[in-house]
Amino acid sequence: MDKGRLLEAEIVSGKRNPSVYSSLSEGMSYYEIKKQTELAVDVDNMPAIQGLAISNKFAVAEALNSKKGYTLISRRASKGDSSAPELFFMLRSALDDRMRPVFRRLARKVILTTAFGVTSQGIRGEVFEQTEYEPGLDEFDIDETLERFLENRSRILNTEDIVSLERKEKQKTAVLMFDTSGSLYGERFTTAALTVAVMAYNLARDNFSVVVFNTKAYTIKRIKERVKTDELVNRILESDSAGYTNISEGLKYGGIELEKIKKRNKFGVLVTDGAFNRGGDPRPYLKYFPKLHVLALPSKQDWGRRVCKDLARLGRGKFSEVNSYKQIPRILMRLLREA
Repeated sequence: MDKGRLLEAEIVSGKRNPSVYSSLSEGMSYYEIKKQTELAVDVDNMPAIQGLAISNKFAVAEALNSKKGYTLISRRASKGDSSAPELFFMLRSALDDRMRPVFRRLARKVILTTAFGVTSQGIRGEVFEQTEYEPGLDEFDIDETLERFLENRSRILNTEDIVSLERKEKQKTAVLMFDTSGSLYGERFTTAALTVAVMAYNLARDNFSVVVFNTKAYTIKRIKERVKTDELVNRILESDSAGYTNISEGLKYGGIELEKIKKRNKFGVLVTDGAFNRGGDPRPYLKYFPKLHVLALPSKQDWGRRVCKDLARLGRGKFSEVNSYKQIPRILMRLLREA
């Protein structure tokens, strides 16, 4: 069986890892890859489409520039399937001016719907502030109220003796720094966009900044800037990508934003695998952060994990390790709730 027929058989028979289809399509012509992509669309094999995109994203983009291609992506987006935004990241530079905003909208739809579902399960941190009694306030500082009552030497508890507690939302100032290096299938970029959306929903009334980094760092949202969540996701969807990991520049850019706010409850959240290969040792940049939490991404480099643990320890923050990118938004929610 020749290579083309073998690839056809694999596309029709099952949904394997994208790397299988990428390997089988290596060296094929533009026309052959386009034809195989059309077959993958017909049989609804998204991993095959992703694998073929690695071989020739322009051929795949042209094959998807059809009613069948749009219907496939739209159907998956309506189900909240992460393959829609992942495929957008892989093809965005190859999509034409007509299809690029269409596929971006579908990718954004998945991200915002998923983020809203995650955020709706979270609870914002609250603090209680002492105040004079007013009808309707049903939380009281018992110790302070008893002390006032005893000081007044009265047999009757008066309203001026009562110390009420009024619920106040705990104000936060945070910066998220997300490592988008080495994002071959768009999975890390998709998670970055989802994580940013979760943060935007949760900290809508607070000051927060977003920095993504790979070979270089990019400030996606400045800390005092007011941006709608859908626009913020668009910025992630259109952000630059590269293969290297520059944690130092990510921390530097994040620290610059954090220093613009003069409040006590400030912290950073760093999401990375720790395996830096640009920018040098990131530990000196911890000086910018009163507290730095670290979410360690899956990695084959054990020394990167040790860097992550060290950054969290020296940054007086929490260290969390994930086995899957899908865990990150919920771990972030827990951090934001406890911060």
